[in-house]
Amino acid sequence: MSTHRRQRRQRRGGFRPPHCPNPDCRFHRPSPTWRPLRRGTYTRRSDGARFPRFSCPTCGRSFSSRTFSATYCLRYRHLLLRIASLAVSGAALRPIARELAISHATVARHLARVGRHCLLFHWRLLADARIHEPLVVDGFETFEYSQYFPFHINFAVGADSWFQYFFTDSPLRRKGRLTAAQRVRRAELEAALGRPDPKAVERGMAELLEPLLVRVAGPTLVLHSDDHPAYPRALARLRQSVAPRPAIEHHVTSATERRTRSNPLFPVNLTDLLHRHLSANHRRETIAFSKRRQAALERAALVGVWRNCIKRQRENGPAETCAMRAGLMPEPSGWSRILRRRLFPHHSALPASWAEYYWRRVKTAIYGERQATHACLYAF
Repeated sequence: MSTHRRQRRQRRGGFRPPHCPNPDCRFHRPSPTWRPLRRGTYTRRSDGARFPRFSCPTCGRSFSSRTFSATYCLRYRHLLLRIASLAVSGAALRPIARELAISHATVARHLARVGRHCLLFHWRLLADARIHEPLVVDGFETFEYSQYFPFHINFAVGADSWFQYFFTDSPLRRKGRLTAAQRVRRAELEAALGRPDPKAVERGMAELLEPLLVRVAGPTLVLHSDDHPAYPRALARLRQSVAPRPAIEHHVTSATERRTRSNPLFPVNLTDLLHRHLSANHRRETIAFSKRRQAALERAALVGVWRNCIKRQRENGPAETCAMRAGLMPEPSGWSRILRRRLFPHHSALPASWAEYYWRRVKTAIYGERQATHACLYAF
């Protein structure tokens, strides 16, 4: 059904709420016994459109049909799809804002909403998924706020479908050749904000694979990675966790091998390449770097859903996406379908890391407020 037909049906009063939007109500999840009460109409001031209003007979919460739209409480609701499309074209916030004649802060808020929506959409896609292929894992290194705060985005990608199954983050300590002044500055920041966990990559990789192991169809998971020393320790940690779990057959490929199609790590190397190519905040020597890790992870979720569900697996290949190759979707999707309706976080049992991404709220207006930010992120 088209957007205009759906809006006309809602204005005629044909819309029926699927559940109560109040997360504390016992009918927050859809139930055939729930009957909302009709409470007139709601007139939107911006364009005069009228929408039916309802109330929950159990908790008393009142709401309208707009409560279940992905553009709820947005002033520039018509720009949500365009901003999502422009964000995966390599544009930064201010070029998008100039193109649409709005503020860059408005673009950031829209991207944050799309990113959180993509987290829920992706996890709903994996709700009943079974993994029938080997996995390839790697860490994509980037930074937030300044190069003193690098971190890894750990990706798990299907070896055959190239489907991006999951990702986590791991804070790092700035490394490489530093001048004397840079070492002093790093010491000052670590004294004020704390030093990142030296086992963060090990923990992040274990958190990456843990929710995927229960979805492995066979008795053994074939896993490909490079020769990072933290990966075997992460697998040992997983083997000691709650059983039963499938056995893990770990294959190591040197990171110095040529990154061609014959390389077993090619699917995850291509994922890293696309994230760096499509996201302006991850390009080399960019001035559009993310000012906080939350924004980087939201954009990673946005690019991941676009890569999995909208883009062809291969540019010149058949018209099938990575999600279709993985058996998770019957046909290619689009932003209009992905953002068709609002997704509620309490309906999806997000893993701990993604639940942290979804609910994290940190002020970043001035550098003096960064202490709470990095104390939270380093403790994660």
